[in-house]
Amino acid sequence: MLVRRALLILAALSLCVAGASVSRADPPWPAEWPIVLPPVRGRLPPLPPPLPPQPPATRSAARVIEVIEGVRRSVRETRYQHHLVVRERQGIYRWDCSLMAEWVLRRAAPRSVRHLDSLSRPLAEHFVRTIERAPVVGSQRGRNGWHRIEHIGDVRAGDVFAWRRPPGFPSRNTGHVGFTLEAARQVPGLPGGWAVRVADATSSLHQDDTRTWPGDGGFGIGVLVFLADGEGRGTHYGWGGTYSSGYVVTPILFGRVGP
Repeated sequence: MLVRRALLILAALSLCVAGASVSRADPPWPAEWPIVLPPVRGRLPPLPPPLPPQPPATRSAARVIEVIEGVRRSVRETRYQHHLVVRERQGIYRWDCSLMAEWVLRRAAPRSVRHLDSLSRPLAEHFVRTIERAPVVGSQRGRNGWHRIEHIGDVRAGDVFAWRRPPGFPSRNTGHVGFTLEAARQVPGLPGGWAVRVADATSSLHQDDTRTWPGDGGFGIGVLVFLADGEGRGTHYGWGGTYSSGYVVTPILFGRVGP
């Protein structure tokens, strides 16, 4: 049963072949799972070209990018696992998404994770809660060094994305968290679709991913696609970017650390 469920998850979230068409036949996941087909008819759209580079919005976000770039340059071995092992000089980074997020933020913006010190370890849901409670960007004072980004079009490099595992989704993880490496770009041909290059730790691949498959996962860079409503709030994620065969329904949060 567990093997069958894992295979169904991969079928639901894996990358389609470039230029594939969306089939309106019964999807390969149970009807009760919170996953929907891409909101297109016909061929899935390609990844749009990158936008002109835009700088991070805060000094702390710029340091986030510097820390991630240091990992990217030095990594020799990486693995997705639920306990932290980092040996920077050897280029070893073994972690999951929330362990990576905390590690990066402790170096780039330590104030932003001090409120997590009492936890045995951080989870993705803790970052979701932190962003939910933060005031919106533009407010004079943040909360624990955080502001919440209301519109996906305002996301910049060095910001944080996070979501909770939605009810009914077959995973033991509490959600997912990572960092944006660029401004979000709209996807022509995909209503409400925004592509974002991200850095995170996972056991499977996004679109245009630096990790190899099959492999041990861990640190990597790839492209996620988010669907947003008319107010620019993230409502779904496509794990495989523009070639995602399914979109998981859950609120997507974006946060910014400062100053």
